[in-house]
Amino acid sequence: MGPAPPPLQWGETTYVDAMVLLEWLLRLFGVFWILGGLLTLQQARQSNFFDTALEKITQKPEDRLVTRFLWIVGSFTLCSGLGLALASRWALLPLALLLVVQGVYFATQSRRFDRAQDAEAREDAQISSTTRNAFGVSLGVALVAIIAVKLGILR
Repeated sequence: MGPAPPPLQWGETTYVDAMVLLEWLLRLFGVFWILGGLLTLQQARQSNFFDTALEKITQKPEDRLVTRFLWIVGSFTLCSGLGLALASRWALLPLALLLVVQGVYFATQSRRFDRAQDAEAREDAQISSTTRNAFGVSLGVALVAIIAVKLGILR
């Protein structure tokens, strides 16, 4: 047996320390992602309530695209948050589906915007900055999760 390695100095870290830190950061982010999923599902429930109320008042069917999008995105966000909180590689599946759904939503809204006949329809077809930002965060989380799987952090 060789000599013991010198003790770490203040500010030095090891590869193992960095891996443990990344794992716990992903777990913590997963908890926040769970909360985000629950809040999105709550928003979907409210949107569904308003759509139903407007249908009864106006006697015309409402476009429920945004409501459906919120239900799906909230579900995938919740599931991926659970996977991250458990440090499971299965978090990649709902993350990938979340990105696909967001991409489909962007394409659908873009098509609706191009076909809009009036200002109100164009306004309804615009994608909010919150939705764009959520896509960026989802993409970043997915990339970090892929790296974490490659490093063996998500098992």
